[in-house]
Amino acid sequence: MSNENPSEAHQDQEPNQGPDAIIETPMDKARAQPKTHFEMMLQAGLNKPELSGSVIGAFMSAEVYFLSREEVTGENKNAQPMLLTNPSGDAMVAVFTSLERIPSSYIDMAPYGVKVQGATVVRALENTGFVVNPGDDLSFEVPADGVAILREQLLKQKPSQ
Repeated sequence: MSNENPSEAHQDQEPNQGPDAIIETPMDKARAQPKTHFEMMLQAGLNKPELSGSVIGAFMSAEVYFLSREEVTGENKNAQPMLLTNPSGDAMVAVFTSLERIPSSYIDMAPYGVKVQGATVVRALENTGFVVNPGDDLSFEVPADGVAILREQLLKQKPSQ
């Protein structure tokens, strides 16, 4: 049996400074807060799965960003969107709800941001899904077969618009 006082045994260590300690800065909390209508809908949908149809509807009309390896200009309209791979090994286009949700490591790989409407992303993709805000708390994924269904729905709606 030890007669050592446990509170004195580790006097030179600061509390909560172990390798597991996560220090959250006020900027992290501010960044996590939804800032756009679509982000508010997304947060609501994450809390209530029955709102997933509303989240998809909000995505279709929302302005979102994707990253391209080449600059998209009037002369060069061919974007090369950055592709990620999901845990199942499927290619996914990364889409972001705002510029501040884009990790800097992604910008290093594809430095040009392109702002488009969510429906434009759905129309442009074939045999590829997309992930909104990959790695962020406000994130969701639509696989390639889901994109195909959304594109069909868009085509059915178009004549009435």
